[in-house]
Amino acid sequence: MYDSDLDDTQNPHYLFVYGTLRKECESGAHKEYLRRADYVSPAKIRGQLFMVDYYPGLVLSETEHWAIGEIYLLEDEAQLHDLDVYEGCAKKSPQPHEYERRMAEVILSSGEIMQAWTYVYQHDITELKMIDSGDFLNRY
Repeated sequence: MYDSDLDDTQNPHYLFVYGTLRKECESGAHKEYLRRADYVSPAKIRGQLFMVDYYPGLVLSETEHWAIGEIYLLEDEAQLHDLDVYEGCAKKSPQPHEYERRMAEVILSSGEIMQAWTYVYQHDITELKMIDSGDFLNRY
C-alpha cells in the first residue's frame, strides 16, 4: 500500500525505522528528525537490509529474513513530510526516488502486529551487500 492510498488525517503516524534514523545510530539523523516522536518499541519487519552506501536500504519480502528496527509515533503529518525530504522521496525530490514511503506490517517486541510507515529501497540490489544479521547496528 502506498502513501497516496491512505488518508493521513485518519491514521496515527507510526513509523518503522531501521537505519540512520535509529536512536543508537551515530549519524545524528535521529535527533534531527525524530526528536519530537515518541519511541514505542523495538520491532521487526519481513524483508532484507542491504548496504547502499553508509546507510541501508530495506527490500520487503515474504522470505525468512527480518529487518530489525524501532517503531515511533510521530507528532504530526509535518514530521512525515520532513522525513520524506530526508529520504529523498518528497514530491519535489529529484526523480527517480531512491526510497518510497509505504505502509507495511510490523511486529513489535511484544508480538503485537501493527501497520506502520517505512521507507523501502527502490533501486537494483544485485551489486549491494546484504546485511546478514538484518540489523544495521550489528552489520559487521
